[in-house]
Amino acid sequence: MALAFTAASCGGSSGSEPAAGQSGDNGAADTGETLPGTREFGLTDEEFVSHVEQSQSLIATCMAEAGFEYIPAPVETVELAQANVRKRGSYEVKKAYKMKWGYDVSTRVENKVKGIELGPQNLAIIASLSEADRFAYERTLYGEDPNATFAFTFDEEDFSGTGGCTRKAVEQVFTQEQLTGRYVNPKDVLIEKDPRVVQANADWVACMQAAGYNGYLEQDEIIDELEERYEQITEGEDPRTLTGSRATALQELQANEIAVSLADLDCEQPLDDAVEEVEIEVYGRPISE
Repeated sequence: MALAFTAASCGGSSGSEPAAGQSGDNGAADTGETLPGTREFGLTDEEFVSHVEQSQSLIATCMAEAGFEYIPAPVETVELAQANVRKRGSYEVKKAYKMKWGYDVSTRVENKVKGIELGPQNLAIIASLSEADRFAYERTLYGEDPNATFAFTFDEEDFSGTGGCTRKAVEQVFTQEQLTGRYVNPKDVLIEKDPRVVQANADWVACMQAAGYNGYLEQDEIIDELEERYEQITEGEDPRTLTGSRATALQELQANEIAVSLADLDCEQPLDDAVEEVEIEVYGRPISE
């Protein structure tokens, strides 16, 4: 995504979607024109449910073939996990969260999204295994990146980091274009091209510059930079074990992450408003969070 629109959306899912399984109105409010779906990758509500159910079933089959038990996550569980990707909600809720966790890049060890997606049953299965088998379980499920879970990568509309049974499943459900990590949601393209959103994106850039954060055209660039710095500091080690200058560097990074996320939160409000205004005109209701 080439614009700062991601600063408003924070992933592909929408906090204002109808409940799972319900039909969304994908026709234009006045013209009856068929529009892209409002879910990840431009899916409709029905397609979202189908893609989740197929993927989770295939993951369970793959795990069973490898000798592990995996209970498929229901659609509602996947949606709940997605709702916890960099925390959504009102301005007050997001501010309180960001004051403590920023973007969730360098600030916390536990992966809340992953825990929600696994659910009590799978967490119990993992807990019953030996340390070696727990490692094998997660490697079989996720591949090399244990944080590239289905719910997270689906929400980010980027399956490029997936591996293991998760990768095998999404390869059978999603298109090759959607798997590349370069796919652009047609719903986002439709909203972004409106002059009001274009201007709001430019205003976001200017606002971040005024706050001392120069050179960013979108929120994803900030997060990518934080992730790169985090990897350089930790070198794959448990951040809780760092000492000396590395521990100090991590603390500085965490403080920076929180500060920039709070500046972003304030700068994105006009962008959120512009996006919502266009969504109401196009879809007849706000669809972004």
